[in-house]
Amino acid sequence: MTTLTLKQAYDACEKNKSAWLEHKAALAAAGQEYREQTAAGTDHPDGRLQELREIIDIKKWEINGAAGRYIRSHEAVQHISIRDRLDEFMQQHGDTLASIFAPELMAVAGQTGTVKDRAVDRSVIYLREALSLWLADGKKPAYCEQDAVILTAIGLRPDAASRTDSQERYTPAQHMIYARRRAELTAQ
Repeated sequence: MTTLTLKQAYDACEKNKSAWLEHKAALAAAGQEYREQTAAGTDHPDGRLQELREIIDIKKWEINGAAGRYIRSHEAVQHISIRDRLDEFMQQHGDTLASIFAPELMAVAGQTGTVKDRAVDRSVIYLREALSLWLADGKKPAYCEQDAVILTAIGLRPDAASRTDSQERYTPAQHMIYARRRAELTAQ
């Protein structure tokens, strides 16, 4: 298994965002052509209106998938940043943190997985409380220096429009139908 670097995850996020926006632009163009054809009031003998309706349906399906990939890749960038910075923190301050949680963590080394998990869960509750109090004091978190440029570039959350575009759920059968239709249109 290859571990993705933050830069690779960022590049994938940007690529997925571009693909999503390209699909949206293609849908807008197909929609515009459909409106123009409809306004003209003539259905072409070659069935262009039906073809445009199919293209629009396929583009909506493609947008849905592209938006989902963009959102997941955005989350991956944030996940990798958090994981890497926590790894660094634990290398430098892990002993201190473990000593703080010693009342919960002592003597769990020889215990079953469930007992260990429960002790760690209780420790996480204390950490959550400490973070909540820290934020309640009006302190403002900032991106860590190493990742600030990339995290600022992708933004705090994916575009709201991408969340809207990814809401529709397709069944596996629908995915197969749209994939087949896309292949047929591409072949034409």
